[in-house]
Amino acid sequence: MGRRVTIAVTGGRRGSRLAWYFSRFLLGGHGAGSRFLHPGTDYRDVPFDALLITGGSDIDPETYGAQAHPTIEHTDPARDAMELYLIETAIRRGVPVMGICRGMQLLNLHFGGTLHPHIHDFDLDVAHPHTPLPLKTVTLEHGTNLHDIIGQSALRVNALHHQAVNRPGESIRVAAHDGNNIVQAIEHTALPFVLGIQWHPEFMPYSWHSRKIFAAFVHAARSIKNS
Repeated sequence: MGRRVTIAVTGGRRGSRLAWYFSRFLLGGHGAGSRFLHPGTDYRDVPFDALLITGGSDIDPETYGAQAHPTIEHTDPARDAMELYLIETAIRRGVPVMGICRGMQLLNLHFGGTLHPHIHDFDLDVAHPHTPLPLKTVTLEHGTNLHDIIGQSALRVNALHHQAVNRPGESIRVAAHDGNNIVQAIEHTALPFVLGIQWHPEFMPYSWHSRKIFAAFVHAARSIKNS
């Protein structure tokens, strides 16, 4: 099985504990240790074998040079700065990175992509739910790493977001989309494991595909550590 890996799991000072507990449970189920980092922790020199960026507050438009939007009310610039620093650190070290919801959006920004500030500004062909329950259908793109991990082309997932990826960043490809053609997953085409998921697999630990995603993430971390 190889040496035990430690995953850094990020969040805010407040409002991230639930995502942390669920993520720790899923990571631990695949033999990985985990450590919770937030802006109040000494995160700059923390050793880790992979980085998991959880969901939460909206990314501050000033973080990526965008204009303010009336729907963006709850931001955490200190968390934005921490997570961008940790993404850069993880990429430099060559360890796996997975971003969930806002974590996916931040990954896209790191690689030079852009965001839609509010998807309800568009005419949606399919109703966009806001629920922790798996009531949304997403389609996985053939030929992507995510499709290889899951092994099928359509999933029922949850949805807790109102922002979304607009233009993918450099070397970033779309790995899944929904019925409105809104990006639901991204991945890096050159780095070994950089994956963004718009839904919340950590809140569906009962789902086989959530467990597959976390298993692949831990496996990638273990493979790099033991190489």
